[in-house]
This record gives sequence, C-alpha cells and structure tokens, in this order.
Amino acid sequence: METPYINIFDTAGDDDDGANYDLQFGSDRRAINFAASHFGFFMYNFINVSYLLFIEGYALRNIGRGAGKNFLHLLCLLGCSCQMCSCITSITRENINDEFNTFWANSGTIFSNMGFALCNCAISVVWFANSDNRNRNWLIMAIVWIVVHNVNSVISYMNWEEEHFIPFRPMVKISAVHQTVAFGFALYMIKKGSIRVNPVVVSKDQFARLCQVLIIINIVALALATRKMPIFIYPETGIIYATCVVFCKFLGQMELATSTAGETSPLLG
Repeated sequence: METPYINIFDTAGDDDDGANYDLQFGSDRRAINFAASHFGFFMYNFINVSYLLFIEGYALRNIGRGAGKNFLHLLCLLGCSCQMCSCITSITRENINDEFNTFWANSGTIFSNMGFALCNCAISVVWFANSDNRNRNWLIMAIVWIVVHNVNSVISYMNWEEEHFIPFRPMVKISAVHQTVAFGFALYMIKKGSIRVNPVVVSKDQFARLCQVLIIINIVALALATRKMPIFIYPETGIIYATCVVFCKFLGQMELATSTAGETSPLLG
C-alpha cells in the first residue's frame, strides 16, 4: 500500500531537523501537507473576512467608527485580511516546494505580524475597561503592539538566512496567550461587576459563558499546536482569529469600546 500524501497525524520538525519526523525537509509530502494546512488556515480567515465584510459591514452596517459602530471589528477585519495574505504567500512557497523562499516567506511574516498586531490591539481594549484615560492608554498599547510586531518582522528579515522562522514563531504564541488571558480577564471583570454589559446585545451571564467557551477553544487550539502535526497547527492558529472576532462582536458593542446613540465613540470616534 502506497503512503498517502496527506496524513493528518504526520509530524514535521522545524527547518532541516525534519529528518527526525514523518515529513522530511524538502520532500513533496512535507510541501503538500504544509500547503493543505495553510489552506485550512486561509479558509478560517476567509470566513472571518466574509462575515465581517458582508454580514457585519454591508448587511448590518455595524463596522466603523463613531456612534453605533463596532470599531473593534474594523480592526479584526484588517487583521484577518492581513493573515489571509500571509496564508497566500505560504501556500505559494509550499506549492513550489521552496519552504524558505526569501521573498514569499518574509512577505508572509510581515502580513502575519500585522494581522496579529491588529487583533491584539482590538483585544487590548478590555485591559482599560475602568481606566480614566482609556483612550490614551489603549492607544499607547496599540502602538506598542504594532511596533513590536513590525520590529519582529525586521529582525526576521535581517536574520533570515541563519534562523528562518525562529524569531517569528514566538509572536504567534504570545498573541494566542495574550488573547486567551484577555478572555479570562474579561470573565473575571464581568463576574466582579466591573464591566457593564449592554443588555440589548447580550446578558451578563451569556457573555460570561461566552468567555468560558472561548477560553476553552483557545486552550485546545494551543494544545493541538504543540503536537508537531501541521494539519493540527495552522488551521488551529486560525481558530485564534475566529475567537477574536466572536469576542469583539460583543466587546465592541459595550460601553467601554463603543458609543451610545448621539455620543462619540470612546475609541477614536
């Protein structure tokens, strides 16, 4: 019986240590599995972007700045779009079996860093729920996220020949952990009564249960990403974007992140 090109349980190492795993570095099977994995990652964000653009944006007119708009979803839309572009670069380099192609790989790193930066910016609103200087503090943190991620892209490019994706990979873990901890912080603040939920959008108990579900989903995704199986790594990274979109759907319509009728938005409104 011939070995299948795609086996969801096949493992793959980093760079040229792939010889110690099922998918050896430079092999067609490795390229095919990685391409399929990134396609799964792409589809998560294709669905995210389609939902945000056509449902929240066009149909419901909820995305944007100012009164009655969800600014956080605008950041999510830009972030997921950047990650889609990153996935396209990954699929392209795997399709030609040139995993560390300098142009396509570094382009993907730049797009992915921007995608995570924008989503981290959106999630960061929750940290300043009760701050008297919410606008200023959130803006500072947003700038920090964007600078850190872009500096990482520069470092990755400068050390590409020696380290390839090694400098970039921690940024994915940092973003996933940051978002998960932010969900936990929101849950704590909801139970404490420090965040006032918009009852028109969701009840306090519903939002608390939602945070619990999102935390579990992210933890499962993080656990699967440790298994060294590409099919379980990249699509599961896409889950991190999906949970961010769901969280910001409700967070972005609360008092701390949006406006009431006739008022300007606390965030860049």
